[in-house]
Amino acid sequence: MMNINFDLPYEGYLWMSNKNHPCVYCPEALIDRGLFDGHNPFVTEGYLFNHEKGISISIKYVDGRYRIYIDKVKPSDFNSKDTDRLCYLTQRMDHSDALWAEFLRYWTETPDPACHSMNVLEIEKELFVGFKKKEE
Repeated sequence: MMNINFDLPYEGYLWMSNKNHPCVYCPEALIDRGLFDGHNPFVTEGYLFNHEKGISISIKYVDGRYRIYIDKVKPSDFNSKDTDRLCYLTQRMDHSDALWAEFLRYWTETPDPACHSMNVLEIEKELFVGFKKKEE
């Protein structure tokens, strides 16, 4: 059904359709495969990251189907000129400390006909890379 490796621990969250708050995995923990088996309740969205392997997972449930995107984050991506680090203060997370969701935004150069075919930067993707306790 899915390419998620449930043998690895992940940091992140899964938001179930019948809950007002997401289930937060901080620090990393194993994810129960059974959460994805039923029709109700179901995972409406989630972001997961495995620090050791650099695996970033985005999960959305749209029109009765899971949309799961799995990407590999290299250690060098954190300091690359082609990425920006973004932090968003999380809302509605049941956690004692405020958590900041951290993402890497990847940029790519693309020729733009509106700019005489010169290269412009466009966002390629944004990947979840875990939580921070406070913005640094």
